[in-house]
Amino acid sequence: MNWTASVYVRDGDKWKAIFHAQSAVVDPKATVPISERKKSPAKPMARDSQTDAILAVERDVWEAWREHDAKKIGDLTVRNISFINIFGTHLATKADALKDWSGAGCDVKSVSLTDAAATMLSPTVGILTFNATADGTCFGQKVGPVWGSSVYVKHGDAWKWTFGINVPARS
Repeated sequence: MNWTASVYVRDGDKWKAIFHAQSAVVDPKATVPISERKKSPAKPMARDSQTDAILAVERDVWEAWREHDAKKIGDLTVRNISFINIFGTHLATKADALKDWSGAGCDVKSVSLTDAAATMLSPTVGILTFNATADGTCFGQKVGPVWGSSVYVKHGDAWKWTFGINVPARS
């Protein structure tokens, strides 16, 4: 079973798919250990000011997750959010996500985000894609490399996280 996420934009009278990702649903206690996964070599990417601005918020979201800080996560996100994590778990509401992200399932010492690129759909909506690593464990499993995508909306001068999907990175 998989969870999938797609983003469409309207072009005249037609809807066009511009983004798609999927994540397999797995038991986090039965996932393949990181030492057995293949890792893709990192390639530095050029960034623009939109990518830098959204990436700064994404880093704050990951740090708040690492710190189990539900209040900070709440401040960085919009009212209605949804998330699909690396285990294929779909968190359909903000309450579900805050409970999961601030819970005791993960013990992480540090996080790192690299190779980020923002694709702007409008001046107030963008999709950030990135690679992430976390030094720690979730549900007893070492956290491996992650390929992430997050959708952001601009509220006034601030970018806010509204949707994300993280999948285990594979080569």
